[in-house]
Amino acid sequence: MKSFLLYFILFTTFCFSQEAEHYKTKEFDVAIFPETYKELLPEKRFTPTHENITEAELALRTKLEDLNYLLTHQSNSPVIHKNLNKYLRQYFGYIDENGNRILIINCFWKNVDKMAKKLWLKDRITVRDGGSFYWNVKYNLDTGELFDLEVNGNA
Repeated sequence: MKSFLLYFILFTTFCFSQEAEHYKTKEFDVAIFPETYKELLPEKRFTPTHENITEAELALRTKLEDLNYLLTHQSNSPVIHKNLNKYLRQYFGYIDENGNRILIINCFWKNVDKMAKKLWLKDRITVRDGGSFYWNVKYNLDTGELFDLEVNGNA
């Protein structure tokens, strides 16, 4: 049964996913998903540009600590704003009901999950639990606001 489930996951990933662009600099390592990627996203989407990513990465470095003041689920796992360089990030773009361009920034620890690292350029990584090894946040390109920080819970 376990091998069937793994086969099903790999088969659906291979058949239905779309490859993201791998964009890596000395400061960050990200996957940029195209607007045609539909899973878990609103209807109006866009493909983030390198400039959009650079802007959002600057916001992560300068604004995440203030947003993360509660340190939710970070007592026994990494403090996310102190360890940004240890996370891989996936970027998805959508347009909200007010016409604002929003980036979903999905983050996971580089060395915590081998399967996630194999699939991160093909599909959005979603994991239950895992503490701050898995988290996401949104960035509004039109207002410069970083918001909706969600850190996974601990099992």
